[in-house]
Amino acid sequence: PISKGKTETLYGKNCYVASPPSTSTSTSVIIYLTDSFGLNLVNAKILADRFATETRCKVLVPDVIPGGGGPVSLMGYTEILQTRVPLSDVFGQLKRISAAFAVAYYIVPFSLRILTWAAPQRAYPKNILPFAQAVRANLPPGAKLGVVGFCWGGYGSTRLCTEPAVKGGSERLVDVQFCGHPYNLKTPDMIVDAVKKFKVPFSMAIGDIDQFLSKEKVDKIEVALKEKVGSGKGDDDYNYEVKVYKGCKHGFVVRANPSNKVETSAAEDARVQALAWLNKYL
Repeated sequence: PISKGKTETLYGKNCYVASPPSTSTSTSVIIYLTDSFGLNLVNAKILADRFATETRCKVLVPDVIPGGGGPVSLMGYTEILQTRVPLSDVFGQLKRISAAFAVAYYIVPFSLRILTWAAPQRAYPKNILPFAQAVRANLPPGAKLGVVGFCWGGYGSTRLCTEPAVKGGSERLVDVQFCGHPYNLKTPDMIVDAVKKFKVPFSMAIGDIDQFLSKEKVDKIEVALKEKVGSGKGDDDYNYEVKVYKGCKHGFVVRANPSNKVETSAAEDARVQALAWLNKYL
């Protein structure tokens, strides 16, 4: 598939804009916060297109990663390194050596950037929050604001749930949130706060072998949520869901390996989860 949206500058950020069908009458908007590959990953644009089509809302994918997203070529090189080849396969071994040098060349500076000045917690107050506030301020009366975040963007989508629409106000900034395999969350407190503070409906998809958010931590999140806000099924207007996908590692929702049937099936199920949640609350 190819992306169908357009790129434009909105509220000071370069954005990919996915438009809803021409028959849509919705004025609500969804902000899509990408993984660390940013707008370089075509999968993000294609998924944004799908969200726009199936929620009938405009979807904005802002470039909010300081320095831009990472090189997509890293995924190909990493796949080569993870593929075992016999020692007798000289060409295969040369490919692995070449891939190792390429990964070292690209991933070291990129990783240092994502871990330091481009970390999500650093980008949040300067890039993510002001953008979301500007989008909210320009919505017409009655319109709602949703947010989705993946990996790097899951930090921002979770934090936005705790923000008021205007500084010092009592109205929430976002009306619904979905995140897939979020990265760098302080668990379980960040997620409890996201659900509790403004009662934002919160949905998360996570793999049971995610290297950044272990199954043990996910279990603690679910226990903490039940203790603090109940079942999440509407009691006292608290709504949340945490769905764990068996056999899936970090990144499966947006970059599942096409040859891995478990991951591709789970990725589709997670997208259905996201769309159902967004449609329910938008």
